[in-house]
Amino acid sequence: MFSLLAIGLQGCVALSPNADLVAQLNREIIALHSRTEMLEKTALTCDDPEAPPPAIFADLNQVFYEGDVEISRDGSIVLVTIPGSTLFASGSVRVRKETEMVLDLLATALNAHPDHRVRVVGHTDDAPLTGRLLRAYPSNWELSSARAGSVIRTLVKDYGVAPERFSATGRAEFDPLADNATSAGRASNRRVTLEILPTELP
Repeated sequence: MFSLLAIGLQGCVALSPNADLVAQLNREIIALHSRTEMLEKTALTCDDPEAPPPAIFADLNQVFYEGDVEISRDGSIVLVTIPGSTLFASGSVRVRKETEMVLDLLATALNAHPDHRVRVVGHTDDAPLTGRLLRAYPSNWELSSARAGSVIRTLVKDYGVAPERFSATGRAEFDPLADNATSAGRASNRRVTLEILPTELP
């Protein structure tokens, strides 16, 4: 009886997996879970993180390789971020004359790729409106929306981009890039972003 029990225990010991192998398999399981989560998130937005960038991304990077305009990607969406100080004088929603070159280059790229729709999003800092701006706009929501609309109007009227490609929205101070506690942070947050959508989206 004792000898049979000893043999049985030895058999269990012999069949127990190697600790290094268990650790390796656990790492692989964790990696697979992580990959699955990424793919599930990608499927929700129809974005392929490994897909090549659209042609308009390369064109915009070529024309805005230096200066204040930032070109980036969020999945399959191309982002064009223009500082508020580049576009507007302080306290104004009228596009500055000095911005003509920026919008001309932007419109040229948009017109060369007419299948992309564009969301134009206005952003502000968190400073409450005062004076003339407060009389015209009850809050930063309306101001940010008005600035987005002003950019669209200029691109359509002065540079011939098709108006049906655009939508405008304002995010006010609720999507900051930096801390509003500093003047540099507030300046970074005052901006207009053009979200150039992938051509397969309706």
